[in-house]
Amino acid sequence: MFSRVATQRISRCGMRSASANVLRRQFIGRHPQQVRWCSSDKGSHQSTTPIDKPDKAMSYWLWTCSGLVFGIVMVGGITRLTESGLSIVEWRPITGTIPPLTDSDWEAEFEKYKTSPEFQQNSQMSLSTFKSIFFWEWFHRFLGRTVGAVYLLPLVYFARTRVMSPRLKKRLLFFGFLGGLQGAIGWLMVKSGLEHKRFEDGSKATVSPYRLALHLGTAFVLAMGLHTTALRVRAGNLHLKMNPSFRPLMPYLHSTIGWVFCTAMTGAAVAGLDAGWIYCEFPYMGNSIVPPSQELFLEKCSSFPPRNLFENPTFAQFTHRCMAMSSLGMVALLSFKARNPSVLRALAATPAGKALLLVQVLTVTQVSLGITTLVNETPIPLAVAHQATSLMLLMSLVTFQVLLIDTL
Repeated sequence: MFSRVATQRISRCGMRSASANVLRRQFIGRHPQQVRWCSSDKGSHQSTTPIDKPDKAMSYWLWTCSGLVFGIVMVGGITRLTESGLSIVEWRPITGTIPPLTDSDWEAEFEKYKTSPEFQQNSQMSLSTFKSIFFWEWFHRFLGRTVGAVYLLPLVYFARTRVMSPRLKKRLLFFGFLGGLQGAIGWLMVKSGLEHKRFEDGSKATVSPYRLALHLGTAFVLAMGLHTTALRVRAGNLHLKMNPSFRPLMPYLHSTIGWVFCTAMTGAAVAGLDAGWIYCEFPYMGNSIVPPSQELFLEKCSSFPPRNLFENPTFAQFTHRCMAMSSLGMVALLSFKARNPSVLRALAATPAGKALLLVQVLTVTQVSLGITTLVNETPIPLAVAHQATSLMLLMSLVTFQVLLIDTL
C-alpha cells in the first residue's frame, strides 16, 4: 500500500516537473533577455545576470577608455619624475582646459606658481623652465578631461540604444563615478603639496605619498575594470560555467593579482618618497641585503610602525624589493600549479594558455626593469617603462582570470 502511494506521488511530481520544463522553455523563447540561468546540479549553484549579445562597438569603446587611462598613468609617471605636478596651483575643470596662450597669460600663471612652497625652495627657476614643467601637468589633466568626455558621451548613447543587464549597467555607472573620484583625489593630492605648514621644517615640497598611492591605485583599478568589462562584453556573456579543471588555479590567481597590486602600491610609496635614488644597488642595500635597523624604522613612526612605508624612504624601498621578489615567486607558483595534466589540457583548448604565457613574460620583464631602473639611478625612460609594465602585468592577470571564467 505504501509503495503504491509513493509511486503515485513520484509520478505526479514528475508530471509537474515536465510541465515546468515546458513552460520554462516557452518563456526562454519569448523573453531571451530576461532569463536568469540557475544550475541545480549536485555540488554547484550558479545565478547570473541576463545574457547579453556580443557587442563589438561597446567593447572597443571600453578598450579605448582603458587605453586612455593607461596613457594617463604613463603621463602621470613622467609628471612625477620631472617634478611637474605642483606647477598648476588651481583646479579649474572647465577653464583650465585651455593653457596660457600669450606672454601675459604665462606671466600671470608664473606669478601664481611663485606662491607655492616648491617655488620658494627653488626661487631661481626661470619662466622657460616653468613652461616645461607646466606642460606635463597640464597635459596630464587634459588627458583626464578627455577620458571623461570619451567615456560619458558614448555611455549616454549606449544606454539609449542597447539592452544591458542590470549588472553591466551598475558596472558602467561605477566606472563613471570612479573616474570622477580619480580626478578629485588627484586635486587633493596636488593640494597636499601646496600646504605651507607641511614644509615649515625645511623638508622638500612634494605631494603626500598616501594620496599619491591612492591616486595611482584608483587609476589601476579603473584601467583593469574597463579592460575586463570590455573582454566580457566582446564575448557576449555566453559562457556561464567555468571548466572544473580550472578551479584549483583560482585561489592562487586571486592571491597573485592582489599581491602584485599591493606591490605596485609600494612602488607608489617609493615614487612619493623619492626612494628610487637611494641604495642604487642590487641585491644589497649597503653592506647587507637588509638595511641597518636605525634606517629601516624611524623614531617618529614608532607609535605606528606601518607609517614607515609612506614616510621612510629606506623602508619603502626595502618593502618594494621584498614584495617584487615574492610576486615573482607567486607567479612561478601559479605557473607550477597550471602544469597539472588536466589543467594543461584545458588551457591548450582555450586562449587562457597564451594569457598565462604573457603573464610569465611580463613578470620577468617587470622585475628586470625594476632592477635596471634602480642600479641606473632611476632614469625617466626606464622608470616610466617600469610603471607601464606593472599595469600591463596586472591587466594580463585579470585577462587570464576572465578567460578562465568568462562570465559577468
